[in-house]
Amino acid sequence: MNIGDRLEAIGKLVPHGCVLADIGTDHAYLPVWLLEQGKIARAIAGDIAEGPCLAAKNTVSMHGMKGKVEVRLGSGLKVLQTGEADCIAIAGMGASTMIEILEADMPLAVEAKRLVLQPMAGAASLRKWLIQNGWCIVTEDLVADGRHLYEIMVAERGESEAFSDAVLEIGPSLIEAKHPLLAKQFARQINNYKKLLANMGKSEQAKASEKYIAWEKLVQELEALADACNCK
Repeated sequence: MNIGDRLEAIGKLVPHGCVLADIGTDHAYLPVWLLEQGKIARAIAGDIAEGPCLAAKNTVSMHGMKGKVEVRLGSGLKVLQTGEADCIAIAGMGASTMIEILEADMPLAVEAKRLVLQPMAGAASLRKWLIQNGWCIVTEDLVADGRHLYEIMVAERGESEAFSDAVLEIGPSLIEAKHPLLAKQFARQINNYKKLLANMGKSEQAKASEKYIAWEKLVQELEALADACNCK
């Protein structure tokens, strides 16, 4: 079963032998693939919409995994029971949605030994939220799939050191590991903020705003950090 580089990279960060909760499972490709690899014991595949749940059930049935993957219709972590999952994977949605899911059922999130998260946008805000709420980021990965660069992070309960906004934009573990795609990550983040500043710069009122001043400072910090990491 070919699930693509993004999902494979997520799967590699799921602990061996765990019970996985795949939230927002869509077609249940990730849990089925992990079971085929012999990596997980079983899985709960949850989705808020009936269509993806039906697609997930079809995938499970086609691959002979009916006894090992339970597809559940429901919102976020509400598909889970207390202590049911060792690892929670949430992928393919924005950071703000992920934060809403985790905040809505914090006791269930805290019970899991590991969170594997792949936000489509807003990764820095997700890192910040995790650290502020008692998780530490133990490892991260970047995956280039076509024209896209995907960020994946693993969080476990524990105290974390404080990081600057610039480090949170890039990823502390990515910087520490000198990830092969680190230069691309710096370039993407710096260019994104420069585009935002260029658009805001057309208005004198916007240029005087706190947001403009903060982003201008952030770009300077990102460029300095990129230079320190030999990524310019």
